Amino acid sequence: MRCPFLREAQVKFCRASAYRKMIVRLAEQPEHERCSSSEYVHCPAAKQHMEDRPSIDHCPFLHESLVQYCTAAAVTKYIPYTESVLSQCGTDSHKYCELYLTLSQPKEPVIAGNAAQSVNGSNSAVDDVKIPSDLYFSPNHMWMEVGSDGVCHIGVDAFLTKVLGSIDQITFLTTKGPHHPTVSFSVGGADLQFVFPLPMNITRANTYLRTNPEKIFSDPYKVGWLFEATNERTKDQENAYEGLISGADVYPWMKQEVDRMTTLAHRISAQPDMRGAVLMADGGMFQSNIAHRITREELLKLYNDFFSPLTHWIKQQ
Repeated sequence: MRCPFLREAQVKFCRASAYRKMIVRLAEQPEHERCSSSEYVHCPAAKQHMEDRPSIDHCPFLHESLVQYCTAAAVTKYIPYTESVLSQCGTDSHKYCELYLTLSQPKEPVIAGNAAQSVNGSNSAVDDVKIPSDLYFSPNHMWMEVGSDGVCHIGVDAFLTKVLGSIDQITFLTTKGPHHPTVSFSVGGADLQFVFPLPMNITRANTYLRTNPEKIFSDPYKVGWLFEATNERTKDQENAYEGLISGADVYPWMKQEVDRMTTLAHRISAQPDMRGAVLMADGGMFQSNIAHRITREELLKLYNDFFSPLTHWIKQQ
């Protein structure tokens, strides 16, 4: 499926000019148009290269091309068809474009009590942890969406982003080729690695996040995606998503994870501080940004219990 904001146009430009300026071709050429008439001989740019050119009824340096452009962008940029294969606009990947997401205005879940259900039934939540039901989740809290064209997008889920709250730095440890998609987050001086358990053929990484990591936390399931990849194992439907959590299993799994984290938060808060004082646990769920409220040792244990790739490693066939 292509982006609804993608348009096509026929453009022309001069190959004799010092820079390329693409002009949209009109259905009828205006009478004063120099390049497509014999008047091109008076053009200063064409005169410099006319020695080996035969005399014809239009400029030999006039070139026409089919291009694509985005109507949602503030500045129109024409992309030649020969380069369009590198663009996400003509595939399901356009759903992760920030311009598309801004203008398409997808519906947000309506929160009610401890659970949320969207109008179209495609999203749910445990407390304020969103869990889109059309995604696959790994036990160490990464997600994958499989597009209709077979292209997959991978990121970290809202539970993980709530626990961390923010990061100091992001490093993509795998960016292209056959790998387990792996990223490292720097949190409070500790480098935590998050590894997707299935081997994938990574086509690109969202390296834009290196300068804007806050996108991961404001929109982890769309703008905050980490990797784009394909999965050769999809040819074997029985083993393609082995070990991942999906469908009706997602909600009870996430509810259990939220309860586990809340129990851990209560246990940490019940430990005596440096003065020997103990804070009583008064119920409720764990707070956002908990990773920045605990010691380094507690953070590493939390990571090992919930996010380490070795905790729930999926055996490969």
